[in-house]
Amino acid sequence: MSLEPRFSCLLLPPQRIESIPIKKNCAVIMTSENNRFEQLANAILSAGGQVDPSELHGFTCGLLAAGAEPDKRRWQKELAELLDLEAVPADLDRDLLQLAEESSKQLSGSDFSFQLLLCDDEDIVSRTLALGHWCEGFLHGFGIGGAEVKMQPTSEEALKDIGAISQVDADHVEESEEAEQQLIELQEYVRVAVLNIFTEVRGSHSGSGPTVH
Repeated sequence: MSLEPRFSCLLLPPQRIESIPIKKNCAVIMTSENNRFEQLANAILSAGGQVDPSELHGFTCGLLAAGAEPDKRRWQKELAELLDLEAVPADLDRDLLQLAEESSKQLSGSDFSFQLLLCDDEDIVSRTLALGHWCEGFLHGFGIGGAEVKMQPTSEEALKDIGAISQVDADHVEESEEAEQQLIELQEYVRVAVLNIFTEVRGSHSGSGPTVH
């Protein structure tokens, strides 16, 4: 089923995503990970971090999609800078590495089980902003990962779309069935796009990606 969602009630930029296959009413939130979201949120808050779990997960997946491996020694500096911390507490560092390892397995798995880590909130504004933060984190991580790969045109367009989605404006989000459906479609679009980008970069590197500095 091909859809051409327009994002006037969700996004500020006057852009639209081209026709894409989308699973209708798909479960895009990591429903089994609601406790994980809250756990990370509390841990980040306790440590004095400046990002939410969605942005953190997006950042992690961006690094992975660029070809980085979830190696603790390589990731500590990047995660500390993202969280705006001089040092990441040991328990949070452990949780972040576990999140990276699980995300890596999901992204590379053949069952396409990868999902975005988003808040499970009744308020559509909160859920929309969480998606925007996830996309912002992904682009940040992908940029730091420095994938030296000539991306396919579809992936280049997907990165631009993710950039547009990262610019969600809460003032333009209203409770409506149309907005709910658009949000579902956008989440699934990002999920599939990230899987495709990850596969493309990893395939180009034949299993060895760039290191994270």
